[in-house]
Amino acid sequence: MNLLSPHIALYRLYDLADEIDLSRLATPRLRLSRPRLGAVRFENPPAQVELGVRSVEGISGLLTARLYEFGVASLSFRVHLGEKVPWEAFLEKALALPELPFWEGFFLAELLALEPYLQGALLHPEEKRLSEEFTVYHALGIEGEKAHAPPVDLTPLWMGAKEEFAPEVRREMERYRYSYSTEDLALLGFDRVFILDSEGIWDVADLVEFVHAQLLELSYYDGVLTQELEAVPQVLKHRGLWGYGKLQRLRRRLMARHAEIADVRARMEGALRITEDLFYAKIYRAALELYGAHELERSLEEKLRVLEATYEMVTEEVVHLRSQAVEVGILALIAFEVVRALY
Repeated sequence: MNLLSPHIALYRLYDLADEIDLSRLATPRLRLSRPRLGAVRFENPPAQVELGVRSVEGISGLLTARLYEFGVASLSFRVHLGEKVPWEAFLEKALALPELPFWEGFFLAELLALEPYLQGALLHPEEKRLSEEFTVYHALGIEGEKAHAPPVDLTPLWMGAKEEFAPEVRREMERYRYSYSTEDLALLGFDRVFILDSEGIWDVADLVEFVHAQLLELSYYDGVLTQELEAVPQVLKHRGLWGYGKLQRLRRRLMARHAEIADVRARMEGALRITEDLFYAKIYRAALELYGAHELERSLEEKLRVLEATYEMVTEEVVHLRSQAVEVGILALIAFEVVRALY
């Protein structure tokens, strides 16, 4: 049983900056090949840079970079396994290839080589860069079979291991299996995606990449908020008039951070428009659920509420200290006038 023209694509995503000014990059933009009835549309599509063929440890593939306006860069390395590959041979390579030890160094070196091209487009570059990774398996179909019902066990591919899995695992897998017609199949796994598409279209992989880019940015700001909130008790120790300056700086920082996160979230939420609950829209929403985006958003919302409450508390303290300072100043002036009158 042969897979037709299978590919394995390895993805690495990096948080490079607060924002990438795509208008400064003279590159094409990503467009979905088959958006069904306008269900999914990029408002500001990522820039796409074809970096050409690369060879690493005897493995050749096509390297592509995508740059998202909210500061994320995605590198993908797409390896073509052949025109017809037996399922078992494909499965062996699919499980082994992503685990090879040299990929991290390869992608970091390619990212470093890409950075001069991005000079001037990165706004507020990040020193400590978070990253995400996942793998896409793509083929035109299975020879002599309908794509929507392949006569093979997909569970090892979905789980990333060859084992005897319980029926519960297979039932869970079925929740993330989608077909629009008998000629296509999309199976979403936590860090891997399997796609059969007779037209060779990679739209599902593009949507999954976008979700991972969102996850990366949400994770970054979740960490930022955690650090900000952890620093608050140290500042609040210095209460009273002597701590007025530190409280003012904390207040300004909290206000600026809240505005920054609100702006980033607005750009992320507006980056992809879903107007109909059709095939791609369902896949996008399923990916958000599977990869934990909703949990991250809830965590971010909760920390933003704590930040807002902290900001209000610090503001009240600043106002109180300011009133105290005015009162002390008035008393000092009165004392000065009394002393001057006596002498």
